[in-house]
Amino acid sequence: MKRCFLFLVLILLGSGWIGGCGTPPPTVEKVTVQLSWFHSVEFAGFYAAVDQGYYAAENISVTLKPGTFDAQPWRDVAEGRADFGVTGGDSLVIARSQGLPLRAIGTLFRRSPVVLMALRESGIRTPKDMVGKRVGIISPGLDNTNDIQLIAMLGNAGIPKTAVNLVLIEDYGPGSLTSGQMDVYNGFSTDEAVEAQLQGLDINLIFPSDYGVTIYGNVLFGNEKLIRENPDLVARFVRATFKGYQYAIEHPDEAAALALKYDPTLDLESQLASMKAEIPLIDTGDAPLGTMDEAVWQGTVSILVEQGFIPAPIDLPGLYTNEFIAKASSK
Repeated sequence: MKRCFLFLVLILLGSGWIGGCGTPPPTVEKVTVQLSWFHSVEFAGFYAAVDQGYYAAENISVTLKPGTFDAQPWRDVAEGRADFGVTGGDSLVIARSQGLPLRAIGTLFRRSPVVLMALRESGIRTPKDMVGKRVGIISPGLDNTNDIQLIAMLGNAGIPKTAVNLVLIEDYGPGSLTSGQMDVYNGFSTDEAVEAQLQGLDINLIFPSDYGVTIYGNVLFGNEKLIRENPDLVARFVRATFKGYQYAIEHPDEAAALALKYDPTLDLESQLASMKAEIPLIDTGDAPLGTMDEAVWQGTVSILVEQGFIPAPIDLPGLYTNEFIAKASSK
């Protein structure tokens, strides 16, 4: 009996549970991410980070909340319903100008996916070709990122918005073009343009980013309080997330299949085509994934001031930081 007791004591001592010498397992931290849109391969990096165990390796458990048609991720994060969020760079600037304590910690797309589409037979290939044409808009108030970038592109090309016929989009997709409702559709190169190509349509693509419009799509951001008080968690979260995006870039087939785990109604073929279209927007080849450039943010602020969405320029150092991207890319 004494031998059994001694044997048990030796085992417990070896495991570190007696004497307080053992190190308890690290506490898993739970975080919630509010996405800007419904589940799709657009958020493949998050899915890959979960599936490949990158978050788990950083002792993080992540809940991914899909967006809706009227999602406001900036408000969810500011009011504590989510720890991190995804939104367009223009939306984040506007929220910041309204006093919401938010800060960008990386960008999922280094180049904006916003694109103007026209049937090739129309001959519309440049902004100047849009003069007198019916051009689709998302919102009557022109306050959607697509509309903001359209108006900025026209301005940069010296074309007043009154020179084009702005038409509210009702049929979201290439059908707006093939039905004759409009001459130019305002969408995403990773969505409607992909859909058009899968349908076999010959289309011309006009990117506002080719005409000096600099606005980030899908910015990753957090609450200033969390960033200030728990920078270690933020660093681990950013590292795992962009490791996930790197994996998605290298394994587009897997990334597309992962999206269907979050929404089984998605079409695998279109998700794969969308993922392939995203890759050059995510990895531009001139900087580590997620890196944000001051010139882009400055351009965004200038556009929003010019269009009257914010009253004056805002403080750029307070708006974003590359600190966590730099730490992630150094590993």
